[in-house]
Amino acid sequence: MIQSKLFTLFQTLTAAERRRFKKWVHSPIHNYNAQIIALFSFLDTRTALTERSLKRERAFAFVYGNEAYEDLKMRRLMSEFLDVLEAFLAHEAWHNNPTEQWLALAKTYRQRQLAAEAGAYLQKAEQELEEQPLRDAQYFLTHYRLQEERLVQNPARDSALNLQEMADALTRFFVLELLRNACSAASHSAIYRADYQLHYLETVLADCAAGRYDDAPLIRLYYHSYRCLQDPAAGEHFLAYKQLLPLAPSCLSRTELRDMLLFGINYCIRRLNTDESAFLREVFELYRFGLTEGTFLENGFLSRFSYKNIVAAALKLGETAWVEQFLATYSPLLAEDFRNHYERFCRAKLSYQKGDYDQVQTLLQDLTFDDVFLELDARVSLMKVYFETGEWRLLEGFLTSFERFVSRKKMLAYHAPTYRNIIQFTGKLMQWKSGKKKFSEEELLGLQQLIRETKPLSEREWLLGTMGGGV
Repeated sequence: MIQSKLFTLFQTLTAAERRRFKKWVHSPIHNYNAQIIALFSFLDTRTALTERSLKRERAFAFVYGNEAYEDLKMRRLMSEFLDVLEAFLAHEAWHNNPTEQWLALAKTYRQRQLAAEAGAYLQKAEQELEEQPLRDAQYFLTHYRLQEERLVQNPARDSALNLQEMADALTRFFVLELLRNACSAASHSAIYRADYQLHYLETVLADCAAGRYDDAPLIRLYYHSYRCLQDPAAGEHFLAYKQLLPLAPSCLSRTELRDMLLFGINYCIRRLNTDESAFLREVFELYRFGLTEGTFLENGFLSRFSYKNIVAAALKLGETAWVEQFLATYSPLLAEDFRNHYERFCRAKLSYQKGDYDQVQTLLQDLTFDDVFLELDARVSLMKVYFETGEWRLLEGFLTSFERFVSRKKMLAYHAPTYRNIIQFTGKLMQWKSGKKKFSEEELLGLQQLIRETKPLSEREWLLGTMGGGV
């Protein structure tokens, strides 16, 4: 049972939700099956949630007593239980949205020919919508739906219709959703070379450029975000993005704000990949902004990808003390399945920064990765350690396997060239440092100049540092 959809969903319930669900399953309005009540009691009273304690045979015996176990009967009960649980969660979602409740009541009273009550509940729905702070696409869609109900309630020809208000709300919903999806598509296609065709996008972009939505800061923010992602050289759009960003927490949900920050971060990373190091500080500040707003936490957990990227940016800026504090604060907020190896990886990066190479190898030993970019970073860290400790034979074989790894990963898109350049230059420097190949002073100066000029090259500073050439 522990692998079932039923238990996976049941386990996500908070303590308060579980108490309300207990009342739900005991209510004959929502559940008339006594076996579902018994199955809830079985799940609710388990002190240890393990594969053994949640065996279907145990649950069956708890519910049906001494009856012989029937797998089909148990599966049917679990399916019915899941239906009741999903109905409860759907009701919870509706109950937590007062605007939807008032709108539903307005429609109900209208359909029952009770016009005064229908109008009163519609007014409550409109008031509730305006009092909530978010002004995202869903706000405009809900506003449209409320105006649609108002039109149905007041179809009289001798009064002004609200068609313009409906049209404006629907347009803003469409524009915001289109631009949001365009930003997501631009971010995704930059990494995975996917091609998306978004109809009407050019028209919307032209309207934004012409100033049609100058009174809508969120539309402008999405517009500049898309322009940044579409054309990384367009610095004026990133400047506009940064100026508008402080408005975002007050009008976007936490999830959408996180996406908005990631659009900016992805833009900065693309600039970094073309050797514009000033954008490293921009990345760090965007992450810090998100941490301050609680944006990167989801259900109390920090994404392992955000965790790793924040540490990487901070360490490149030399913020070691900040990283120490960050790891102490946020490592416990990683999902348990990923906590150990992501924390070990980031502590290895910190140990490298401190020059503790033995600790780096200890921490990275036997780690497995589910993220190709994490593995790439780990390989770069080990490559540096082998180079700086003079493990030439080990490094030579490592660079060969590293090159093969990069070549196999077709999804790397624009990331692959920078890693190939790192491998190539590390190999040449290894030949020089190990004495395997003699380099004249002129050849070394030429190599140093080539490292300075080659793009993309994310480890330029380290490569030049190994030559004593600085940057």
